[in-house]
Amino acid sequence: MKHDTDIVRQLDQAEDTFKRGRLRAMQRMAVGLLLLAAVLFAVARALRDQHPAWGYVAAFAEAAMIGAMADWFAVVALFRHPLGIPLWHTAIIPNSKETIGSNLGAFVENHLVTEDGVAAQLKGADLAGRAGQWLQVPENAAGAGKVLASVLARALERVDDERMRAVVREFAGAELAKLDLSRLAGGYLETLVGNGMPQQVLDNVLEKLITWLGDEGNHDTIGEFILRCFAIDNPMIRTMVLGYAPKAIDGLREQAVEIRMNRDHALRAKVGDWIADSARRLQSDPAWQAGVARYQQGALENADLQAALGGLWGGIRERLGAALQGGDPAVQAFIGSAVQDGGRVLAEPGAVRDWVNGAIEAGGTALVRRYRGEVGKFIERQLARWTREEMSDRIELAIGRDLQFIRINGTIVGGLVGLLIHALTQAF
Repeated sequence: MKHDTDIVRQLDQAEDTFKRGRLRAMQRMAVGLLLLAAVLFAVARALRDQHPAWGYVAAFAEAAMIGAMADWFAVVALFRHPLGIPLWHTAIIPNSKETIGSNLGAFVENHLVTEDGVAAQLKGADLAGRAGQWLQVPENAAGAGKVLASVLARALERVDDERMRAVVREFAGAELAKLDLSRLAGGYLETLVGNGMPQQVLDNVLEKLITWLGDEGNHDTIGEFILRCFAIDNPMIRTMVLGYAPKAIDGLREQAVEIRMNRDHALRAKVGDWIADSARRLQSDPAWQAGVARYQQGALENADLQAALGGLWGGIRERLGAALQGGDPAVQAFIGSAVQDGGRVLAEPGAVRDWVNGAIEAGGTALVRRYRGEVGKFIERQLARWTREEMSDRIELAIGRDLQFIRINGTIVGGLVGLLIHALTQAF
């Protein structure tokens, strides 16, 4: 696949070949007129004695040859030495290469690329509106979206991870600190009460407790637990407690079974009331709210939680990078849609479109102001890279064809002037 620069170079060469062909055609036409004038002069001189009219023809042809040769010399002297003879003040363009480059650069900078000129051109161009219309085409929006995604992906690779971890940690911590955990927890508990969840939780707890109490292998553990709770060290009391423990455990298990089976048991209502009261206090009791807030603040200051919040950036970067590089079609579609929406906004007359055009205009004039002096130097440096022959050839290709009309006009006008002079001479 050819590079864009190769294609441009080939197009330039093709254009140069075309211009050179047209130039050669005009040169042949000018030379043809000169030869025609010479032939006409020879014929007229040979037949001048046969009729007075041939004298007029000879005068026309002679003056035409003089005009053609004079203008040929003038045109050729611009680009090279006529016939290779280094006559004074010939090959003007090659010999004035540096002066031409300097003057051309100054002219462009002072009269073409000016702040007012650039501002007027940008103001009339409405680049924002044109960009908006272009971006409204789905294919263009999709292409621009891919470019934007690629730019964002590359920018993401250059992000300072340590700095971003700190930013994410601070942002996430600040957002979590804004949460009213008391009201959230109270509202959640109210929802649980309304859905009967406390009773379901209680049923699960009772079933586990009944099973655990019914396992005789756990009775010794329960007895030791009772002894530790009451700090019983007396051997006799210990024996009595351990001997009574199985009956106490059976009674406790029977009570748990009763509560589990009886949906109207008083303890069930008390559990619901406790949770409902806690929900109300979480949402309205300043003391409870202050306690939750202290716990929340302490949790946010925990080193492990801070490290976890900072670690969020790693996952965000990984997923975002994969999405921008084409791993997530939904993200690509979102970016393309966003670009198309942006184009729609730019295409509609309004403050956004005016602001973007104003920013482009201000940026253009600022660039001209900032780089004033550089434009002329740039043109001068570019022309300095050409050889004298190359510069002469390029200028001749650009305007040489039009200059051949000077030779053609010189031939015709010279002949007419010669004819006029001869006629006046004959008359007076």
